[in-house]
Amino acid sequence: MSTHSRTPSPGKNESSQKYEIAAPLTYTAFHLDSTTKPAPEGQITSESEKAHEAWSDAASKEVPVAKAVDRTSFTEGDGDAQIDATVTREKRAVWIVHGMGQQIPFETVDTLTQGLLDVIPPHRVVHKPRLRTVKIGDAVMQRVELDIEGTAQGGQTKHYDLHLYESYWAPKTEGVAKLTDVVGFLWDGGTRGLLNYFKKFQRAMFGGMAEFHVSYRTPLWLCLALLILASLAVINGVVLLAGAAQSGIFLRPLQDHWDKLTALTSCMLAVALSFGALLFISDMSKPQSLSSFWRVLIGFCCWTAMIITIVEILKTVALMALITHTDWLRSSGTAMAAPSSGWLACIRNWAEHIFESIPARQLQGFATVSVFVAGFFLALAMITKASLRSSGTAFHGNGFLVFLSILTFLTNIAAIAGCIWIWCAGSAWTLPRRLAFLESPLWVWPFLIALTAKVRELMVQYVGDVAIYVTSNKLDRFDEVRTKIKESARTVASAVFTAYQPNSTTFLYGKVAVVGHSLGSVIAYDTLNRLMLDDWLAGQALGIAERTEAMVTFGSPLNKTAFLFTMQGKNSMHIRERLACTVQPLILSYRKFRKLNWINVYSRNDIISGPLTFYDLPGYQNPPVPPQAIRNEIDKDAAVPLIAHVAYWKNKKVWEELVSQIVP
Repeated sequence: MSTHSRTPSPGKNESSQKYEIAAPLTYTAFHLDSTTKPAPEGQITSESEKAHEAWSDAASKEVPVAKAVDRTSFTEGDGDAQIDATVTREKRAVWIVHGMGQQIPFETVDTLTQGLLDVIPPHRVVHKPRLRTVKIGDAVMQRVELDIEGTAQGGQTKHYDLHLYESYWAPKTEGVAKLTDVVGFLWDGGTRGLLNYFKKFQRAMFGGMAEFHVSYRTPLWLCLALLILASLAVINGVVLLAGAAQSGIFLRPLQDHWDKLTALTSCMLAVALSFGALLFISDMSKPQSLSSFWRVLIGFCCWTAMIITIVEILKTVALMALITHTDWLRSSGTAMAAPSSGWLACIRNWAEHIFESIPARQLQGFATVSVFVAGFFLALAMITKASLRSSGTAFHGNGFLVFLSILTFLTNIAAIAGCIWIWCAGSAWTLPRRLAFLESPLWVWPFLIALTAKVRELMVQYVGDVAIYVTSNKLDRFDEVRTKIKESARTVASAVFTAYQPNSTTFLYGKVAVVGHSLGSVIAYDTLNRLMLDDWLAGQALGIAERTEAMVTFGSPLNKTAFLFTMQGKNSMHIRERLACTVQPLILSYRKFRKLNWINVYSRNDIISGPLTFYDLPGYQNPPVPPQAIRNEIDKDAAVPLIAHVAYWKNKKVWEELVSQIVP
């Protein structure tokens, strides 16, 4: 990842480096033990029955925690900026957890640093970022340090030492999940979501059972997702069976239909691959740097192409199922015994007519050309972007790439419209003789392998991480990996909250911000709950609830994990749900634990995230007075469907919200 240069304040011995390596530091860590006095009893009230108490007690007693303030200036040469000793220096920390995928070490904290420096005015950054290795208790970690100026109450200058930490857990899931695990996870989540919808969806929270209204669109989306999942499996299975029949291994009757089956599959692949090319080219055009008109246009094109692709997948699997079923009946002799009238016979006869009318050679040639056209546009876009980078040209959106994305969208439409026209017109369209090799059924294999490999990579490397961490409502083989992920996150977060200032008994950080993307938001949520629970058991010695200034989640699936993977109890007491609530202080008491500002950033183009509505009592969304419930914010710059899930990192919305909370 590239680094961002900043203009530091003038000073002695300033170098041209963008970052500076600072000397390692060691801090003492506070250790919780059984001798600490327990938390006072009777502080948790039933907010579901007495909701007004949660509002009126919002600003009630807090555990006093000394602020981490240092009024002494560092000496020159120790890697820190020379700062006026009369300026208040308050140390604050940001702890971030990355989401699913294949991140590399320090990639997350690097992106966090760049995102903050993109939205903080240069005059507020008084020194170049410092990179430092620190030891807190037994934990050794690396951090980025930013010196940022702010304005305190009364107009006085305030200086923040902002320290950035990351939790890195990606290697712990590498190679653990298999494709069968992912498919089973998605199928289980979809079917469980349907069951939860047709029941009264309830969650144990804030002392009672809260009942939530779920949109009627939810079961429709779930059924569609399950149908697509099954369709992709059927298409791959039919093509593989037809390939086996072509080789003469078994299912010899399918050998006669090889060209027609592969033509249908190639048409579907042309639509799907052109849609994938459209997503990548649209993302390359940097829609966040374009005007709202172009962002809306790109989003419209991508959503339309997605609908077209879904329709094509469902159409293909329906035709394949009818064709293979009819052929199976014919080859087994069942068709002779079947009735020749009735609606079943009509459907079978219609399928046979559709099958016989397929112009396999023409469809295969057109599909092959469509795939190559989409691939050409994608290659041209990659060359354009590489050329701009190599020339040093500032890349803030590019009209030519937008033009290429529109052309790719038209290719996607042509891929399905052209196939329908050729099917109806028969031999009215054909390739020149010199291009006749493009009509070979063998072209289906490279296209199928390319699409299957990409889908498998996305499902195993991304959805597989979610399956490993979230599949905890039943016994599974991921328990050990899940425990390692939680301990990895807890080690860093605990070190941040327990660190003492050198030669002092004051905590190093008076305020801490917790940040999580995608699955990282689930990990951050679980870790913060664990720390709050441990602190509560130890008599609130650390003041976790008071020192957690903010939690920023973006691209978060927390709402979906709560709905899709919750097993609704069948008894009136809901013991299981209530016990699960006891280990989640963030949904246990507003007054005692929800003192932080929780900002959730999502995009309507991101099918994984959404507004978090299942972590506040019904009617508590965005309350006008404390206690503050989750504030859901839309990132309008995340304009490309699906890819919007990772676009937050490059946009400014998340970082602006974080800056407003931790270094105002």
